[in-house]
Amino acid sequence: MRAFGEWSPGLRAVLAVGGTTLFMVLVAWATLLGPDEVFTGPGPVPATTTTETCIPLPVTTAADGSTAVEIPDDLADRPYCEPPPEFGGGAEGDATETAAPQWVGVLTGLMLAAAAVSGLAVLAWLVAIVLRELRAYRLRQDERTAVAFTVLDEPSRVAQQVTDDATEQESLLREGDPRNGIVAAWHRFELQGERAGVARRASETSSEYGLRILDLAEADNGSVNRLAELYREARFSDHPVTEEHRERALAALADIRRSLGARA
Repeated sequence: MRAFGEWSPGLRAVLAVGGTTLFMVLVAWATLLGPDEVFTGPGPVPATTTTETCIPLPVTTAADGSTAVEIPDDLADRPYCEPPPEFGGGAEGDATETAAPQWVGVLTGLMLAAAAVSGLAVLAWLVAIVLRELRAYRLRQDERTAVAFTVLDEPSRVAQQVTDDATEQESLLREGDPRNGIVAAWHRFELQGERAGVARRASETSSEYGLRILDLAEADNGSVNRLAELYREARFSDHPVTEEHRERALAALADIRRSLGARA
């Protein structure tokens, strides 16, 4: 059965239906003809010879029912044919019908039983395939439903996490050196995304992940871009990051929270 597992369910079903149909046709054919006709039919009809090699002997019947054979003259000196089997008192219909051997009936019964068992096995196999496909279909539908609910609910959960974490995020931005504060505030979006159930992809940088989180929450694009630019400047530039940068980051973060206020 391992070879059948490589076939598609549709192909297996078609082959099974074809095999079942063939079995049913054979069973119906054997039932209609009977075991005697299936195994001991009349066989091929021998070819008739049109050329006569003997002189036929006509038979005449008298008024009293007696029969006589007339022997005609033949100039070619051909032999005479044998008289018909009815001549001489033979009665029509005396031929006896030969019954089929007993083993023929037993073999036919075994074949019919095997066909019936095979048909039932194929039918059970088809039912098992249908039930398996139905279970797989229901599982796929349940997974799609769960994914659909998860995707639709993600923006609200992300927005809620950003709003709930506003105090801690702003505290990180205000504390210590402006460069470190801006970097720490942006990295806080990663924690908010994880709490909302949105995992970071292996190929994503911290900047890309934060942008995806805020885009998923449908935050204000202008405010997100200003804060992202300040993060990249603080993270990768060599020039000093001043308090002015911190104030611009605080203003951008406040605008992001305000854009999510109604949703949260």
